[in-house]
Amino acid sequence: MRVNLSGLQASAEHTGNILRHITNHWVSCCVYTAARLDIAEILSAGPLDIAALAAETNTHAPSLHRMLKLLAANGVFEEQSPGVFVNTPDSLALIGDIKGSMKAFLLAEMGEFYTPWGNLIDSVRSGKTAFDEYYGENLWEFYKKNAGEGQNFMKAMTALTSFLSPAILDKYDFSSFKTIIDVGGSNGSLLTAILRKTPGASGIVFDVPYVVEQTAALLSADPELRQRSSAVSGNFFEQVPAGADAYLLKMIIHDWDDEDSVRILSVVSKAMKPESKILIVDGVIPEGNSYHGAKFMDVNMLVVTGGKERTAAEFDELFRRSGLRLTRVIDLDITEVSIVEGEKV
Repeated sequence: MRVNLSGLQASAEHTGNILRHITNHWVSCCVYTAARLDIAEILSAGPLDIAALAAETNTHAPSLHRMLKLLAANGVFEEQSPGVFVNTPDSLALIGDIKGSMKAFLLAEMGEFYTPWGNLIDSVRSGKTAFDEYYGENLWEFYKKNAGEGQNFMKAMTALTSFLSPAILDKYDFSSFKTIIDVGGSNGSLLTAILRKTPGASGIVFDVPYVVEQTAALLSADPELRQRSSAVSGNFFEQVPAGADAYLLKMIIHDWDDEDSVRILSVVSKAMKPESKILIVDGVIPEGNSYHGAKFMDVNMLVVTGGKERTAAEFDELFRRSGLRLTRVIDLDITEVSIVEGEKV
């Protein structure tokens, strides 16, 4: 299609906006490099000059200095005096294995997800999953064969759950449930947070065998919860434990297309009692052009898993096809996820 472009011009303001979108990618690459070099961990001991940092990280001091100056200009690290750097509140989130860390998520997004994201145009053209097309297998098969990346991904999901859990617990009252099953619950971090706040409840983490083996050890080592929690292995496309009061699926349904989502939800519906609740914790995309966390994750799902985030109407249709009824959508104080509540028809 040929369009007459004469007379069209982008203003300096809007050209600058697009330029910032372009150069944000440069910042992301710098943040990833700093994480790979463990710079935030090194600086946790205190300020360090560039020569010492370069020696510690086995890097080229002038090049490292240039990268850190860009990061400091974006609030990640601070150049306290010429050539001397310290951590900032933002850079603390690059320290692995501390509460609030985003390091594992960063290593996945800028690691195994990086090239598929660069191939987004192929997904947009074909509707296929860029990750699958690049690696020749889906994400879950990839992690089975690449244990290091798989372990890191589990840590990334735990970190995301730690970020999401306070908002979930603030908006939803779990006290009416005696038994809660966390379907695809990984290491059980959300379930354990719920159980700590709900002393009358017990819970089961349901996941694939290689995940459950580790989760069972974690739960049994927790003196507060080991009598009220357990881990069960299986395949949620085939069956889940029956008879619980609540079935929790956090960031599970968004991994799958509509047909596979209906398969999962139908299995859960079959396991539910008439009075059971199903709680989907996923992004719910609003209408309109507003900035919203679910819109970001939706495209990430397009690239990485072949799944999607959904509107409330799309969840209503999934529930209808699965023998469920959507009862309400509970928005949280963060936009990345909402709680989609339903019951058995």
